[in-house]
Amino acid sequence: MKLARLPEYLSIVVTAVIGILLALYLGLSAGAGSNTTYLIIGSIIAVVIALVLRANIWLLIPLCWPLGGSITGMPGSFPVRDLVMLYAFAVFLALKALKVVRAKTQYNWLDYLLFLNLIYLFTIYIKNPVGTDSMGFERVGGKVYFEVLFLISGYWVIAHVTVSGKFIRKFPLLLICGDLLNGIVGFLTFHFPVFGLALGQVYSGVSLTNSALGGEDSASEREGYLTSPGYAVCKALFSMHSPFRVLNPIYFWRFLGASLGILMILKSGFRGTLVGLGFFFIASTYFRHGFLGVIRMTLIIIPCLCMLIAVQGIVELPLPMQRSLSFLPGNWNPAVVDDAKGSLEWRYDIWDRVRTSGHKYINDWWFGDGFGISKTQLQQALNSPEESQENLAIVGQYHSLPLSAIRVVGYVGFSLYCVLLFCMGVFAWKLIRRAKGTPFFPAALFIGVPAITSPPQELLLTGFFDSSILSTIFSIAIMQMISRSLEQYRRDQEELAPDAAKALPELVRHRFPSDLPGQDGSLPGRIGSTCPGN
Repeated sequence: MKLARLPEYLSIVVTAVIGILLALYLGLSAGAGSNTTYLIIGSIIAVVIALVLRANIWLLIPLCWPLGGSITGMPGSFPVRDLVMLYAFAVFLALKALKVVRAKTQYNWLDYLLFLNLIYLFTIYIKNPVGTDSMGFERVGGKVYFEVLFLISGYWVIAHVTVSGKFIRKFPLLLICGDLLNGIVGFLTFHFPVFGLALGQVYSGVSLTNSALGGEDSASEREGYLTSPGYAVCKALFSMHSPFRVLNPIYFWRFLGASLGILMILKSGFRGTLVGLGFFFIASTYFRHGFLGVIRMTLIIIPCLCMLIAVQGIVELPLPMQRSLSFLPGNWNPAVVDDAKGSLEWRYDIWDRVRTSGHKYINDWWFGDGFGISKTQLQQALNSPEESQENLAIVGQYHSLPLSAIRVVGYVGFSLYCVLLFCMGVFAWKLIRRAKGTPFFPAALFIGVPAITSPPQELLLTGFFDSSILSTIFSIAIMQMISRSLEQYRRDQEELAPDAAKALPELVRHRFPSDLPGQDGSLPGRIGSTCPGN
């Protein structure tokens, strides 16, 4: 056994282990008579997809990233995106073992800082092991640990990837496909409850809270399913095109797409999403046109907002739109204003409840309690009214990134995570600057701008550590892929430049043979030569 071939041997062993485990699972499921036909059909489809995509199997990871619901009957009830990442990891390992893929992983300082945070999170798990009640664990509800593990496998796959400049131009369109699918499912669920009830038996990523069912959002008529697709469409347009052109009605389709995206965000009724889009819009304008571009855009946007606010005094806007705009001065519906104000006060109350509770909700403030809760806390949560402040405080849903992070990883881990967020923002800023003027610029904007603007919003307004750490890992993986591909693109351009310089004289001589002597020794085409008609 040669030490240099150790990665190859490991790939073969891990691939074999995954294959054996999958075979055992299928065998046990078949023996138990549980959806055997569907498992066989699904396995065949998985093999076909692997054979068709081969090394491009990584594309499934960003494509399915927004799909956070689970499929009924699948083991562990893990989200679709986690299963896709595990599947891509297994296929990629097989391709590595068969030497179809020979690319090697490339890491830098930002990767190592992320690994440090993950190692610390692993020590928290060792300190506070968590599992299921049936397995006899004292703490239950550690599903996020598995999601992090699955995401690390997807991170490893993407770490092998470099893409061409031709492909990366349309990469933002790939990233919004999952959001658009979620929007379609949400629309059908919201307006056709029967469809939602049927789909909910198969896919858990379906919210049955709507006006038709008398849910919580019926008071303000918010349509929350519009948030994700509206924000994604606007991000894609402002990344791939200049904001000045997107908002110019002359470019009809871009203007229509942006208008629909903004309308969806307003109709969703969430102020935070509208503010986030505003930050993205300003950042995109700055990176394309500098401070003067931001000033020009401000002079255009402010009158438009004033007109929108003035319209409210004449024609009453829909309630969710008023709620989205309620942080601006205007003649808004008092019920909507009270609802928005009450939402903020509710968050302040739960933050104050946790901060002044001592060790009631957070046992170890310095090093963290990890994900999950104890059996005692679980019983207390079950005895509390659902979605009440007491219930959410027990399970750690504080609507505050700092507090939720301190609960999981403590002050120490939260400090490490803040350093990671800051460094991620710096890396994103430099990546966007480097990518300007290349085909990688739109993708760098799409991923990089939220990496700069989202952390401050989550730290100051609202956020959850479990979702934040997952999105951070995903964002760093994609940014690193763009960075590696950009470096490869520049190297290719530099290699082509000398060859093009050498070929240029011959090309000119072939295209313009003015320096070739004629049969009489003259040089036709030169100034002063004799030409017919002169």
